[in-house]
Amino acid sequence: MITLVFLLQLLGFLCLMLAMNKHAKQAGNSRILTQVLRVLPSSLFTKLIGWMLLIASLCLAMASIEITSIAMVWWCCTLSAALLSIALYFSSLP
Repeated sequence: MITLVFLLQLLGFLCLMLAMNKHAKQAGNSRILTQVLRVLPSSLFTKLIGWMLLIASLCLAMASIEITSIAMVWWCCTLSAALLSIALYFSSLP
């Protein structure tokens, strides 16, 4: 379950990042993300997809753990890990 929540958050943040012009220019340095930019629809739809993925990850975290406070802490921890992995990826680009 942790992996699925993490992947949903990672994809959600990537969609939100690619919907913004500033971050999409940074993503242009990556060959893989350049291909993704060509496939994505308009930025408004991409933002909507990103937010829906983040909400889906929160709902999945809440459904998998019965105690709400622990589920929120667990979700925030995986959220931090997703942000860290994206930051590390883009800092390694030339």
